[in-house]
Amino acid sequence: MPLPPEPIVTGLRQVALGSADPAKLADFYRRALGLNVLFETGGMVFMDAGGVRLMIGAKPPGETIGGDAVLYFEPIIWDVAERAVEAAGGAFMHARAVLQQAEGRELTLRAFKDPEGHSLALLGWRPV
Repeated sequence: MPLPPEPIVTGLRQVALGSADPAKLADFYRRALGLNVLFETGGMVFMDAGGVRLMIGAKPPGETIGGDAVLYFEPIIWDVAERAVEAAGGAFMHARAVLQQAEGRELTLRAFKDPEGHSLALLGWRPV
């Protein structure tokens, strides 16, 4: 089957996370990353993550929290973002890792876990 000549989708619109306590986990994302709540319905909290909705809802029965997905968030100011993650109870897995360097800046990654064990990371360019 030939590939379509243009993209079929316009982008990623929503990501869903299963949680043992959706309201508590949404509060972590609000405090750690500054995400705003768009609305709440049916025990689910919908947040704005830079134009992509993050839906936090009850974990489906028999499903493990965490999984193999990693959500990458681009910080505006690195030091502020790192302090906010730590203050909210996020656990960084390592020091900043430089993935690429360019004049006056470096592409940096710092992975962490939320309080329920979802894999997250700060990823973006930071000045040097």
